[in-house]
Amino acid sequence: MAGAVARPPAVGPVPLEHVAAADLVRLAQGFYFIFWGLLLAVVVGAQIVIVLWRHTFAELFLGAGVLAVLAGTWRLRQARLDAAWQATMRWPWRWAVLTTYFCVVFYMWRRVPLQPYLQTNALGFLACGIAYLISLSGAVGALTRRLGRTDLARESRWFGAVSVTLLLAPAVAALGYVGVMAVRHDENPLLQFQEMLGWITGPVMLVLLLPLSLTLGMVWAAKDATLRRLMAGDSGRSA
Repeated sequence: MAGAVARPPAVGPVPLEHVAAADLVRLAQGFYFIFWGLLLAVVVGAQIVIVLWRHTFAELFLGAGVLAVLAGTWRLRQARLDAAWQATMRWPWRWAVLTTYFCVVFYMWRRVPLQPYLQTNALGFLACGIAYLISLSGAVGALTRRLGRTDLARESRWFGAVSVTLLLAPAVAALGYVGVMAVRHDENPLLQFQEMLGWITGPVMLVLLLPLSLTLGMVWAAKDATLRRLMAGDSGRSA
């Protein structure tokens, strides 16, 4: 009809088969750094808190793990997919930056554990780390939907809910209680937290570690799926 205004076609997420190989490499590198960074940061961080490691090398390893996660998130954000992907990566990037900042404050809090300001920032370190896991699950789900991996996309939604239920609420409540008791009774919050961890039995610890193990497995699976897409594209171009 004359004079009718043509509507632009609906723009959806760009399928990964139409993404440049360099961007697929960025995605694979990002997931690789995030996997090993998360694993290193959690293992060393748990040892620091549970057994009260005071060795400088332990804190250096913790910082290296956090920086690896930051670098991996930056590589994911660098992938030029489309505006929807940039919007998806906005929150994981913000949480990664905040976690890196609070990691520095966590180092200072270990030296002055009774300082209320540093105690609050130590809580922020934990909360931002858990929030990062939740937002990362959403980013992995968005990417795996582009890959046609509905199983991984479905798992990412479940893992995000599990992280909220098993990690975020209990951890913030427990550390908030430790911080309040430390301020009121002038006690070392690290010792209080270590005593609280002593109440946790083996099965309960396995349940608390479940969200992390699920997230690590999901990140590795997303990395493998991205590499398979990259190799399939290279095979198609060389054929």
